[in-house]
Parts: sequence; structure tokens; C-alpha cells
Amino acid sequence: MNIAVQPGQLGAMPEILVVEDDEAIRGLVTEVLRDDGYVVSEAANGAEALEYVNHHRPDLIVLDLMMPIMDGWTFVERCRRHPCCAAVPIVVTSASHDLPKTAERLRSYGVRTCLAKPFDVEGLLALVERYAPSEPAA
Repeated sequence: MNIAVQPGQLGAMPEILVVEDDEAIRGLVTEVLRDDGYVVSEAANGAEALEYVNHHRPDLIVLDLMMPIMDGWTFVERCRRHPCCAAVPIVVTSASHDLPKTAERLRSYGVRTCLAKPFDVEGLLALVERYAPSEPAA
């Protein structure tokens, strides 16, 4: 688990937790979000993410579903039972062949939306901005 918070930024910008087992995808998402000014922490699976939310409350979680050790489904179920995580918006990224059915099932756990893999970086940034705005609403 990489909990690298850039000094001086905590509290200034929303904090995003990226949960993805594919190191290349996780690194790309982290880089794109940091380049956009977000504070980003990383977890390689649901178990690492659950440990993280036991001690921190991110403003948004970007979550892969299919991961080893603890998958995204199990993470969402356990996260929603944890007081610090119950209301945190979650955006799921998935290569599911039946994304509409997956998204419908995830909504019952309070997941905000699902983004199909491979995804467009601009689409991801738009969703992050929607659920964790970098500027306060006027």
C-alpha cells in the first residue's frame, strides 16, 4: 500500500483512494489525478484499502472490482459497514462484460457509478470532479 500524501496538500484538495491491482493502471490513474491537483493514496487490493479506511477518510474511492486477496465486491460490503467509510462516494472501474447489471447491483451498496475499462482519462476526471470537487460549489 502506498500512502504517499504530498506535503502541504492535505486538506487543500480532496483526497482520492485508488484501489487497483494492476500496477500500471493504478500508477496511471494516480499520476493523472495528482497532475490535476488531487491528493492520492493507493491500495493494490481490497484488504489494503480496508486497512487504509480504518485510519483515514478519503473524499472518494476509485475501485477496481476484480482483484486478488480481497475483491472490490467484498471491499464495498465491508467498507459500508465501517463508520468512516459508510458515506464515502465510490466510483467502480470494471471490465465486466455486463456492466449495466453490475452497476445496478453495486448501487444497492451505495456505489455512485461504474466506469467501463478501458476508460477515457477525461471521463475519469469528470467523475472524480463530480463526486469530489476540487473547488467548492458557488
